[in-house]
Amino acid sequence: MQNILEMTDFEPPYDQAVFPGKALEEKILYVTREAPMMMGLRLTGFSLVVAITMVVGAILTSYMGQATGVEMGGVVLLIILLGAIVMFGGMSWIWQVYQKTMFIITTRRLTKFIYTTPWTHYQMSLGLDKVVDSAAYSKGYLQSIFGLGTFVARSSAGNIKNFKIENIHFAEDLHNWMNKLMFVFAKEASKLDEFRPFVAKAMGKRD
Repeated sequence: MQNILEMTDFEPPYDQAVFPGKALEEKILYVTREAPMMMGLRLTGFSLVVAITMVVGAILTSYMGQATGVEMGGVVLLIILLGAIVMFGGMSWIWQVYQKTMFIITTRRLTKFIYTTPWTHYQMSLGLDKVVDSAAYSKGYLQSIFGLGTFVARSSAGNIKNFKIENIHFAEDLHNWMNKLMFVFAKEASKLDEFRPFVAKAMGKRD
């Protein structure tokens, strides 16, 4: 068995995957995280900010050295070194948080592992018996441009109003699949073990 939080890629069936708190008889039906392009956008934005800050800092330091007649070459090199360390450290941080933050649907619940740092996280779960309905929609230009969507499961639980995951592919297909899962859970719970996992692919490419 492998902890799914440590897996880079995953596709159904998830028979050899586990996650913290998973019950023995609980079957994983779907696992996803934000679309990879979201991580790419964050990495690009962070890298640009650090690079611009580093270049501006080096230029200002160089001008200061020229104005005062003090050799600033060592300081410039130090700024570049520190900038490189911050850049690669920050990129590693963003990548780890992205990889570990995920959304899981099982035969019992919907659950999310949300990492705030590479080492700290919180988990949110919503039982299938508390799911009232689900929805899928696109919001903003970013999701429209990249063909992404937001999936929402509306809850009857007082402390959780909306259980959602943003910036995923095939959000509408997931919503339709979720409706089928809710029907089976409510009317034919004995058949849950036979329920097919959701496959996040175009219709013609699904098994």
